[in-house]
Amino acid sequence: MRLKEKLQLKSAELYVNTVSRIERQIHGVAMNPFSAALADDPYAVHSGMRETRPIHYSLALRAWWVTRFDRVQEILRDKRFGADVRRYENRTRRFVRNMEAEQLETFNNPSMLDLDPPDHSRLRRLASQGFMHRFVQSLEPRIREIVEACLGRADNEEIIDIVEVLARPLPAIVIAEMMGLPESDHDQFQRWSQDLIDGTGTNDPDRIAKSRQAGRDLRDYFRQIAKVKRQRPSDDLVTRLIAAEESGDSLTETELYNTCLLLLVAGHETTTRLIGNGLHLLLAHPAQLEMLRNTPALIPQAIEEMLRFEPPVLATRRFATEDMDFHGTRFKRGDLIFVSIAGSNRDPRANDAPDAFDITRTDIRQISFGYGIHLCLGASLARLEAKVAFEELLSRYPRISRVDQVPDWGRNPFFRGLNSLRIRVGQGAPPVGD
Repeated sequence: MRLKEKLQLKSAELYVNTVSRIERQIHGVAMNPFSAALADDPYAVHSGMRETRPIHYSLALRAWWVTRFDRVQEILRDKRFGADVRRYENRTRRFVRNMEAEQLETFNNPSMLDLDPPDHSRLRRLASQGFMHRFVQSLEPRIREIVEACLGRADNEEIIDIVEVLARPLPAIVIAEMMGLPESDHDQFQRWSQDLIDGTGTNDPDRIAKSRQAGRDLRDYFRQIAKVKRQRPSDDLVTRLIAAEESGDSLTETELYNTCLLLLVAGHETTTRLIGNGLHLLLAHPAQLEMLRNTPALIPQAIEEMLRFEPPVLATRRFATEDMDFHGTRFKRGDLIFVSIAGSNRDPRANDAPDAFDITRTDIRQISFGYGIHLCLGASLARLEAKVAFEELLSRYPRISRVDQVPDWGRNPFFRGLNSLRIRVGQGAPPVGD
């Protein structure tokens, strides 16, 4: 990364730290994405905003934060809030001001995640053909084989890093196989995916540079894969996306690459965090771990509680499409609004005793896979992978304990996941639940 960019990032960090102190002095709460406290316990910050200022303006990010469950749901389904930044001239000029040609091309061709109807509706309709519920459920035997193979590679180990051994490779292998990608590329996918995500929400110039390179590499890779699939189509997701057509409409080349990249990275990263975060919670609550081991039928319900309590994604963004009054707050067209998944999932108006992890909780209200038209396409696949992973973990290891008592959380302010989770299994570990 160029020296000029590094200096700009350092200056931005100094600015954010300064205005965050002012923000806290004025309002008693601040959203500082570079804060170590936010990385260690994001819920204290998000819940603090929710109870003090449920619609809070962050000086540091120059954006609104909405943290109440009902308000967040309202924004995610209200047509007056959009995902496509390109609709707002002033904001677009600021976004593209320092972009290089390659970055500008990506900005001008967003994935469905950053699109509004009708473009979003069209892409989602075409892409969803590869995620039909019946097809996803048919993958369970193969997912179980992959889980068994991943854990089997650590059979002679007393201490294993469950993130490295299972949580990272499982979803990467599943989505890669669904897309018909070579097994020899699976490890590379994990590295590209992790580098891409690590470059968001950070001021580290090296991580940002690696993230940009990962994005370039992934797009180049999918260009080559698409070329091969057009010549030799097979029964896989990429071939289906190439062939997808409805009412004479199909994906353009750029839309195809971006959709493949989104499905690979989003499907991999979300499920990795769900499995790691979920096992961390069970180890921190041994009585519930024992209950789950004795009653595997509770696993789907436990997964919903894991998603609520430690969501893989902490927040997502929208833009006000027009000037409006929203529950006493004046939004202007183009205003950036972050909807807080971390804050809304722990809203006492939505869930009783929200700061307690309880796998017996019923009627769980959470939006960890989104809400409204942008509800995650791969949500059912992520739930299935997590279900099989926990079934196999609990049946395979009658004795299990954690090695590191201090969780190794990642520092990204928008994603929640463990860098590692070392567990002790076998005779050296106490029985599950001890």
